[in-house]
Amino acid sequence: MSVLLFNCIDPVEPEFEFKEGLVFIEGIATTVKGGSFVIINKSTIEFGINKTKFEKGASVSFINSVSGEVVNLTEVEGAYVPSVEFKANIGEQWQLQVTLLDGTQYHSQPERILQPVPITNIKATYDPELQFNDGTNSFEPGHTISLTFNDPIENENYYYWTFKSFEKLVVCQTCFDGIYRNETCQQTDVATPDYFNYLCDQECWLIRLPESISIFDDKFSNGKTTTDLEVAKIPLYTKNNILVEIQQLSLTPDAYEYYKVLKDLVDNNSGFNAPPPAALIGNMYNPNDTDDFVFGRFTAAATTSADIFIERGDIPEKELDPQRTLSIEPTFQSPYPPPATTQAACNEERFRTAIKPAAWTN
Repeated sequence: MSVLLFNCIDPVEPEFEFKEGLVFIEGIATTVKGGSFVIINKSTIEFGINKTKFEKGASVSFINSVSGEVVNLTEVEGAYVPSVEFKANIGEQWQLQVTLLDGTQYHSQPERILQPVPITNIKATYDPELQFNDGTNSFEPGHTISLTFNDPIENENYYYWTFKSFEKLVVCQTCFDGIYRNETCQQTDVATPDYFNYLCDQECWLIRLPESISIFDDKFSNGKTTTDLEVAKIPLYTKNNILVEIQQLSLTPDAYEYYKVLKDLVDNNSGFNAPPPAALIGNMYNPNDTDDFVFGRFTAAATTSADIFIERGDIPEKELDPQRTLSIEPTFQSPYPPPATTQAACNEERFRTAIKPAAWTN
């Protein structure tokens, strides 16, 4: 792999040969609680297929470059996150430090948090032909989320939008050809149905994250009101009511250029889950080895958010992920090994939470 690196913060698309052991780091520190995270993946080749796999066991910290404050992140399913109370502040400078399980270190350049731009309105619009699925050769239904905001005239502004959506979960575990014991699905000598569902033991919400990147610069709209700009697509995976929390990040020019290139890679490779055909070098580096290139970026950004609750029960189109008929394990005179149960825990994860979203409507 040969890389032409102009400086440590310019995004670079190298001549890229996918091989095992390449490190990909994506991190964001924001000014809203619950919006910050770091994802560390390593490349792997399984049965001739290029993949990326989450790197477990790393030590990950946000460092305040001025005060020296250290915020340690905790590993959850598929990510590292700070405490739910963490939020950065406008004007602060933050950087990321990562130590992998094998001792390899990666640092980021510090990033200063700019002034946020408030969102003045949020709107959801249903579209029975939201997006085209090449695999099924058909259109998929869903909602577009659009925002209105007043762009400041004093500076050039660069925007990045992400979101979390929340749907109420009824089933917290499904065991195929087995039963749920000791928080795992286990096989049994007694014949079982194709599957058993285990209901959540408390209120629980499924979290979905975006599968694409949405960015914008004010080159042609500086100082104007941007009205009903589409920033997210929410496919109709289920007809459960859904809460969508949009986060609007104010980026530095360097961060915007990085995400602009990343957007092209993601859009051309079926979303975040596909390893890109070319990698992207951002502001991360190995302080102990200048020849060790890490791909990805750490971004610290001022963030404003807006919520919208969408009722979807009356939509006529079919949902994309039809829900299975409930199959509950019997607890009375059960033929299965004790203790028989009908419930599973709503474990706190990146894609699941028992913490009720503030804007959730019953």
